[in-house]
Amino acid sequence: MSEQKGPLDDHFDINPNAAQPAGSELGQMIYLVKIKVGYKTRRGNGYINTYRTMEIPTRMKSIEDMNSSPEMIFKMMASLGLTGKKIYDFYIVEEMYRKEISRSFAHKEKDYNKEK
Repeated sequence: MSEQKGPLDDHFDINPNAAQPAGSELGQMIYLVKIKVGYKTRRGNGYINTYRTMEIPTRMKSIEDMNSSPEMIFKMMASLGLTGKKIYDFYIVEEMYRKEISRSFAHKEKDYNKEK
């Protein structure tokens, strides 16, 4: 009995027995992460602590990596509309969940430590 070809088999080379690339040649994993961010807002002589949740796609593997990246922090602040002078101490409090989406074609796993 011969296998029937599907309409997309010629377009996608799907071979489950194909060899996977070496570990350093794989692309970095892209995650969808739901996080809780915290920041302080200046009110008079004191501060008000505020917490919000958001979902972001990222290639970073831990909260420490995200908190240590100024570019990531600025993008999260801008997406929440927090660009004023009243915002202090913006950081990621906790990670609610992390789901793998796919692998990056442009960024390889071996380059992850260089990007931090």
